[in-house]
Amino acid sequence: MPWFDRLIARWEVSRLAVVPFSISLFAAPISWLILSLTLFDGRRSEIVAAVLLIILLVPVGLDQARGWWLCRHPHASARWLRGVRAAVGEAVFEEALTHLTILHGDDPGYRIERTHLANAVQVVWDVRRKGRQRAEGVGLDDAARQA
Repeated sequence: MPWFDRLIARWEVSRLAVVPFSISLFAAPISWLILSLTLFDGRRSEIVAAVLLIILLVPVGLDQARGWWLCRHPHASARWLRGVRAAVGEAVFEEALTHLTILHGDDPGYRIERTHLANAVQVVWDVRRKGRQRAEGVGLDDAARQA
């Protein structure tokens, strides 16, 4: 499995996939800041403004390109599924597929969509995280006996 496929799949199923969108929400206020920097003195402020603009526009542009790609290709390919399996691990992947089977098992024509699998992976991770947190806590029966 190529590392790039794992990287893309890991990004799409992670909680950080919304970070470029969050950056784009701040694009207008930051662009005003950048424009005000260029109005001040000299060449140095123009270079700083250009660097800040590039740092701002690269994630926003990549997120827009990703959004366009996902609109054109919403269904999961076999290559993408292999990337997700390699990125999240066999157990999480199988639990996510089980979750999708529960949700869409009655539809014989259902095809896995990238967003559906990404949400199913998030559900599996949340269940596991809550299980770990529950294991760290004290049960009600134990608390009553200890008191």
